[in-house]
Amino acid sequence: MPRLCLIFVLFFPLFAQSYPQFIGYNYSSCLTCHYNSQGNGPINDYGRALWSAEIAGRLLSGGKTAEQLSESSGFLGSTELPWWIRPGIKARQLWVQTEPGSKDSTTRNITMQADANVAVFFDKDQKYTFVASYGYVPKPLRLQGVTSGQKINEFISREHYFRWQARDDLWIYAGMMDKVYGIRIVDHSAYSRSKTGLAQNDQSHSLVAHYIRPNWEWTVDLFMGNLYQDASLRQKGISSLFEYELKEAWRVGASVLTSSNDFVKNSRFALHSRTGYGHGVALLFEMGLIQDTPKSGASKKGYYIFSQAMQKIVRGYHVFVTGQAYKDDLVGSRPDNIKLGAGLLMFPMARTEFRVEVQDTRQILSSAEVPKDSWALLAQFHLSL
Repeated sequence: MPRLCLIFVLFFPLFAQSYPQFIGYNYSSCLTCHYNSQGNGPINDYGRALWSAEIAGRLLSGGKTAEQLSESSGFLGSTELPWWIRPGIKARQLWVQTEPGSKDSTTRNITMQADANVAVFFDKDQKYTFVASYGYVPKPLRLQGVTSGQKINEFISREHYFRWQARDDLWIYAGMMDKVYGIRIVDHSAYSRSKTGLAQNDQSHSLVAHYIRPNWEWTVDLFMGNLYQDASLRQKGISSLFEYELKEAWRVGASVLTSSNDFVKNSRFALHSRTGYGHGVALLFEMGLIQDTPKSGASKKGYYIFSQAMQKIVRGYHVFVTGQAYKDDLVGSRPDNIKLGAGLLMFPMARTEFRVEVQDTRQILSSAEVPKDSWALLAQFHLSL
């Protein structure tokens, strides 16, 4: 029998909340809702209003109209804040139960995120903006209980950067933020994030230029690595992302990244597509190549695939299916890792998200041996104020 794990988990998206699936609502550019035009971090006033009035369900809205929901979507509800500041709070809680019904079953309750964020504007047109997020980051399980070695800071800056709108079509960012590459999805455990060096703790101090035209966007990211890390570990390099809109709600693109530190050189290349097929229906696809070249030892060339289809059921409630694949080395007998998932993505009311997913992970070997599948049931709750 395959091993079945029951896990109530918050996929480690930390402060990021980027939904490229919303191209199914005809929102192609992430700049529509986010201060960061790549689609993560705090959302702007329009994004808050959109979430409340168009995306979230109405059953718990108290009979408010879309206009009333939009007007009450601010940090203090309908109370208007000064024009120069927009604060926010994000919280995620993790409940974990492994091997339910087994003598080896364990249950854990973990606070995964408790962040405060802020956007400060230096002019009313928001051409000059500072964005920051600071909060709690849990200590990795492998390091809990360890008393020797370097102290791990559990309260850190998740991002801080200055944004300048140099022209109507050009945005400049300087500071610490996620690297520019691929489709920025919330699930950092996906192969397209975790295997490319773009997971929850892989932010970098960067200088980013984002050029936006009506039917295409081009971004270049010069990054220096995380300056809070030891200098020898910092991945320094450049990445770029290009997207072109073939027709309304269908964007195709390509990404490239190259970086190195004192130990290894990383190269990544990806093709990706985001497509909307109607109100609340979307398809995401990304396929990439990974090459890691250590300063001593043999180079590895691998691949990954991420795909997801989302279908709206009713306002605020969606069903989705996900397919992923990954292989760390195309040469030799390394296994292909296949992960399939299906679940529900729900926004029952403004400021809340709930996600449930069933996942099956399988390894395909070149030999006749067939390892057992690994099953998981995952659920996430997110509160954003």
